[in-house]
Amino acid sequence: MGSHRSLEPVILGFPENMHPGACWLARTGIGSYSLRFLLCGVEGDVMNDGVMKPDPSLYPELAAEDGSLVAALRVTSGRLGLSLVDLNEAHAPEGLSTHFAAAVEAEFGDARLELAPEHREVKIAIEMPLIGVAAFGSTASLDVAVEIAHAWQSGTPLADMSLRWKFLRVSPEAVAHDQGRGVEYEWAAIRRMSPDLIDQELVEAAYATPELRSLFPRVTHGSLQFRRRTISTPGSDVPSIFPAGEGIWRVIRLYDPSFPISIVDTAEEAVGLVVAGLPAGCGPAVEVIYAARHGS
Repeated sequence: MGSHRSLEPVILGFPENMHPGACWLARTGIGSYSLRFLLCGVEGDVMNDGVMKPDPSLYPELAAEDGSLVAALRVTSGRLGLSLVDLNEAHAPEGLSTHFAAAVEAEFGDARLELAPEHREVKIAIEMPLIGVAAFGSTASLDVAVEIAHAWQSGTPLADMSLRWKFLRVSPEAVAHDQGRGVEYEWAAIRRMSPDLIDQELVEAAYATPELRSLFPRVTHGSLQFRRRTISTPGSDVPSIFPAGEGIWRVIRLYDPSFPISIVDTAEEAVGLVVAGLPAGCGPAVEVIYAARHGS
């Protein structure tokens, strides 16, 4: 599938007050993405077996399947001629049964659904590792929810999805990673950071060095670190730069006691030591999300 790097979503950014469904979004493990359904506005019925099921007047397509969202999603996807792989029940919010939750799992995604009594509404959210909630929106149509789940699961770019379903609000950071621009986006974000968080003289010295500009930068406790992959576990075989007070810098390789610790007086010297300590063949950083979703 093509990269679609030139596309920009129609709707970008998130409100300060995230939608109520965001609270249940649980981050998946490193190397996976997460897509979750949130179905709100359903009044529950406690059936004879003691299990709460959706109000059939609000969700007749679920009632036709004994209140099972998973079964209803399978019927809907079959009718639409779409395949939802690894569709299963999911843990429901407190007080609700598994009839109110479903998960669509893949290498880079899963899905969740929640029910509330006020009205019929399907809230959809997409989550990525490291980034968190990447996109969300709502619709009254289960058909549309299935179409979005299938599009995400089949690798449709986020930018394309936001153009097709204009109610989806997407994160610029998520779009950048999805388009293979995660390194570029992270450098831009770090260069805009407050000097209270990172010394900008150090950032600019590193950014001016092609070998480091091609790696994925991370800022932690005033340190500037570099990764070979945009999504990775803590630690790296690439040296990191830590503040040592009064404009002094310490260059170390995390979790590698054999690497000699160096103390230098300038940002330029620190950057030079990192470049000298780069492993052979280091860079450019692998765009993990782009590679996982688009197979390159």
